[in-house]
Amino acid sequence: MAVYLLNCIYQMQSTLSLYEFMDERLERLQAQSDAQLDTLTSEQASSLVANLNLGPIYTILQDQGKGCLSSIPGMEPAGLKNFLSKLDAFLVMPDMLLLPQIGLLLSSLHRSTVQHRAFEVIAAIYRQLYEAVHDAENLYQNPGILMPRTPDQVLKLLTG
Repeated sequence: MAVYLLNCIYQMQSTLSLYEFMDERLERLQAQSDAQLDTLTSEQASSLVANLNLGPIYTILQDQGKGCLSSIPGMEPAGLKNFLSKLDAFLVMPDMLLLPQIGLLLSSLHRSTVQHRAFEVIAAIYRQLYEAVHDAENLYQNPGILMPRTPDQVLKLLTG
């Protein structure tokens, strides 16, 4: 539904932008467009989190109190390697996990905005995980080998 609305709004904006006296209406359309972009971004980010198996990891990172993170089921090095192997494949071809409806957007700016924002969400979660793994209190052995890419490298690979 968000894609349909965005495409309709985009067409209206394209037409109305030809007329100087339509600025107020264009602003209202832009606000509606932004709301639909937020909806699509949320859908895309949720899909990426699910496909990369980041949901449980993110939940554990948010709920983490004091204690050794490496001993929590799902956060042990073997469990993290599953996510990291999926992330490596995703970094090679970031478009492979894009929702099909993103490709139906008429505006290339809308497509790139949704993609960029969703990738920023993944990079932010990766940053939290990276910092937790490299925190000595969590007792990960060889964190540099387990997670060799820095969060900045991951963000750069995703956002190009």
